[in-house]
Amino acid sequence: MQKYTFNSHFATDFEHILPKNHLPTVLYLHGFCSNAWGYKPEAVKKVCAEHGLGFVRFDFAGHGSDAENFEKSDFSIWKNQVFEMIEKVITGDIIMIGSSMGGWLAMLAAIQYPQRIRGLIGLAAAPNFVKYFSDRITDKQKHDLERLGKFKIVNNDFEYTITSRFIETAFASLLPDNEQWNINCPVHLLQGMQDASVPWRSVLDYASRITSSNIVVKLFKDSNHRLNDETAISELKTSLVNIVNICK
Repeated sequence: MQKYTFNSHFATDFEHILPKNHLPTVLYLHGFCSNAWGYKPEAVKKVCAEHGLGFVRFDFAGHGSDAENFEKSDFSIWKNQVFEMIEKVITGDIIMIGSSMGGWLAMLAAIQYPQRIRGLIGLAAAPNFVKYFSDRITDKQKHDLERLGKFKIVNNDFEYTITSRFIETAFASLLPDNEQWNINCPVHLLQGMQDASVPWRSVLDYASRITSSNIVVKLFKDSNHRLNDETAISELKTSLVNIVNICK
């Protein structure tokens, strides 16, 4: 597996497939405490190959191939990794696909690089999810955070480790609560209604805040946060092809 060493000196697994005929490149961003090599990114890679799109994916610092450094990493490092990919690795137009936290980072990238980002797909996108955790912290978790610099959250979908440096840096990158989110490319938001990590109704709030006039919300009654069931994967592929056709 190819490695990429970032400006932050973290080195993680990385894949870069060039597009054909100046078509866009899909930049896939995985979720918090996940990695870039699962079923969803493999499905995206297959669609990219079928349509001549470029494809880029990598593990965030402290994730996947770099899991041993999780507590040394934070949200600002992950955001800068995304921006570095856009500025130094990918040339031409980009379609962002972000899963969970990756959806938050994809939105930040679309705001930062409006001339480069031609489309965005959020898979159980979780912008500002650090607030959801911090608002529900228990006394024991607060004690662990103060004593150990971290605590754990377990729900029906995942187990998460939350560090103090993640909380601090994530709060510094919150999207505004009382303003529109200046994302003007086509946006598709896919959300499972059995999601134990992101309340499904929140996707309607995200859609109302995004300024784009071309926004699609897809709700899957039986899907959870992973969105790796057959229906969700099929609709992910459909959304990507739809956005590619708009870009042509």
